Amino acid sequence: MKTFNRKDKMDEMEHLIQDGWDFLCSGEQLPSGEFQAVVRCKMPPDDLVRTLVLGPGHYTTGQQALTRAKELAEEWARTHLGDEQI
Repeated sequence: MKTFNRKDKMDEMEHLIQDGWDFLCSGEQLPSGEFQAVVRCKMPPDDLVRTLVLGPGHYTTGQQALTRAKELAEEWARTHLGDEQI
């Protein structure tokens, strides 16, 4: 069993602009040692960062979770195409 050690915590993060949306995608380590895909978005007019998606799966590496987070962001942008970015 993996143990969680905050000083060894390694998250993966990437900035992604898709269809005019400004996403922050990440693979974030959970206390179990697994990683979760997370999608956040900078929302106008105040550019506050809001969490949009917490991926349901758990991954063994931050990179795997980051890859899934980018896919989730692209899916989110497609389903919200034409929405006002408020």
